[in-house]
Amino acid sequence: MPIDEVIRARLLEREAVVDELRRYAERLRERLGKVTVILYGSYARGDFNLWSDVDAVVVSERFAGVDFVVRCVELSDAPPRLEPICWTPEEALKALAKPWWREALRGAVVIVDDYGIARLLEA
Repeated sequence: MPIDEVIRARLLEREAVVDELRRYAERLRERLGKVTVILYGSYARGDFNLWSDVDAVVVSERFAGVDFVVRCVELSDAPPRLEPICWTPEEALKALAKPWWREALRGAVVIVDDYGIARLLEA
């Protein structure tokens, strides 16, 4: 397969993942109310491979008081390979104050941002 076809196929695959995550974010809004969903990692950067998972931060007030591991139960209908980090808005603000999370989220794709958290990525 010529390289331009390979590149086009990879771009289409990345686009499909972003679109699927957008549709899922809308379903989460219906169920959880306000949410912020941010795609990061290899799919956001475009350097994913066959074994890559889909890394995303999911922020919702509904996670407050819920054990960190149990939060993902709310996301049991997630798209295949989604590896979510589930934070409350307060936890997201604390995490984004840490340099290593800011680095991890460099080049992230904001899917939805009801909490206005993405502005912190630009600062």
